[in-house]
Amino acid sequence: MKKLFIILCIIILNINSSFADEIQTIDLTNSKWEYRWGDSDFKNDIPKWTIENENSKEWKEIKFPSNPPNRALKTNAWFRVKIPDNLMNNPILYISSIDLISQFYYKKEQIYHFGNFNEEGKGKFSGWPWHKISLPQNSSGEYLYIRVYSNYLDIGLWGEILILSESDLYKKLLNTSMPKIMVGSVSIFVGVILFLSFLSRWKRVELLILGLLFLAQGADLLISAKIIELYLYFPLLKQYILASVFFFFPIGMALYMDKTIKEKVPFNLIGRLWQIHVVYFICAIAGSLLGFYSLPSTYEYFDILYNFLSLPILTFFMIYFFYKGDKETKIITFSFFIISIYWLYSYLVASGIITWNEVPGEIAIFSCLLLLSYSIINKLNYTDDLEKEKNKLKIISTLDHLTKLNNRKEIDSILETNELFFKRYKDTFSLILLDIDDFKNVNDVHGHLVGDKVLIDISEILKKNTRKVDIVGRWGGEEFVIICPKTKEEEAFKIAEKLRTKIERNKLNIAEYKTASFGISSYKENDSILKLLERADKAMYHSKKEGKNRITII
Repeated sequence: MKKLFIILCIIILNINSSFADEIQTIDLTNSKWEYRWGDSDFKNDIPKWTIENENSKEWKEIKFPSNPPNRALKTNAWFRVKIPDNLMNNPILYISSIDLISQFYYKKEQIYHFGNFNEEGKGKFSGWPWHKISLPQNSSGEYLYIRVYSNYLDIGLWGEILILSESDLYKKLLNTSMPKIMVGSVSIFVGVILFLSFLSRWKRVELLILGLLFLAQGADLLISAKIIELYLYFPLLKQYILASVFFFFPIGMALYMDKTIKEKVPFNLIGRLWQIHVVYFICAIAGSLLGFYSLPSTYEYFDILYNFLSLPILTFFMIYFFYKGDKETKIITFSFFIISIYWLYSYLVASGIITWNEVPGEIAIFSCLLLLSYSIINKLNYTDDLEKEKNKLKIISTLDHLTKLNNRKEIDSILETNELFFKRYKDTFSLILLDIDDFKNVNDVHGHLVGDKVLIDISEILKKNTRKVDIVGRWGGEEFVIICPKTKEEEAFKIAEKLRTKIERNKLNIAEYKTASFGISSYKENDSILKLLERADKAMYHSKKEGKNRITII
């Protein structure tokens, strides 16, 4: 995982430089812009403001064609700018975004529109796509008029306003979109992997949350890649998807912190935050779809909720947990702190407090999500190690330490299981009990270490010469037991005879040749485990009494 993380970081850091190329543009934000509040009257579908005296004092200068002063409750505005000299062939006007709907006029004619104006000069929100407007070749020095309607917090143009050739436009779109497409695709891939991991580990809800965060990040990046709009142009649908992702991210952050950070939080504030945001998410999307309010207005209230309530609370706990928490907690809080800073930066840009600049925020967010993935994978590996150790302990608790055969406790459990099968399905089973003949002499003459070696060697003979379905165990001391499922006494006798012969013919270390005495009994109707053991034990001691190295069935 560490190597994968480093490789992805190197790839991401080189994405922008890989697609950088020289593009010839004219930046219209450096031109002289003017604005007028209100809406123009029309005569023969021609706005009067586009044909009146160019030197009218109604037009006031503005640094950037957005949010003129003294707006109050005004929803209509006009902007104009003189098209620069020395245009390239087939000039294209590129605008990052417009709040909210617009019409563009050149020499009395409408050359572009986005959204539909009604007779009152108003219209419905139609999305926030980028705009490509073809300018007449001989338009240098002429005014371009822009009619705008917005009942949103902002009104006017937003982002970049450039004149460039069509080929340079596509090159620019490709340069800015490829990092988003690449990082977005990787995000979705990681999200799917985490989601599939969650399906295999139902109790690990943090996998689901992190997977959804990656999927949300990937969807946001892919949909916001501007070049995609050349092939899939659904600006309103796109905005609903982006809004859903935007409103979900605080839910994912707070929920992930709530489920992964073990420290107590007063009044469960983090839990309350993600619950509040879930309610807001549902109300915002559903309400705008049902027409109760416009989608842009939900951003305004979300900014208030997040930036003035959720962000301060989350930031406080992020800093607190970063200093007080363990390594995993530090990674989680640091990652979300970086994401929160980027979100705050985005809010300040959107509010006009900071000058707009296209910052590769997707890299910051994706890197933080990778850190979270690294954290959770470490945690899962630790959990897997614990599970493995738990399984080892479970195995150890069922095995005899010396011979590695099933111990008496496990044999008792298996006998009970076979008894239940007999009572339900009438599956008979047999029990073979054996004792190494004259084993005490081995310990007395050669010592206990040699005796242990004999027991181990006998165990290997039993394991290698019984069937896969048979269960071999150490009953105690030098006694061994074999449970033979679905086996009658006659078949059990054949198994015992094979074992007796193998033991008799094998030279066991310096103890040389040893033999064993066997007792066999099968489970019968109205029988019990205790009676079965008593019969097998009696049969085994009968074999010893009759001369050892033999088999008795009772």
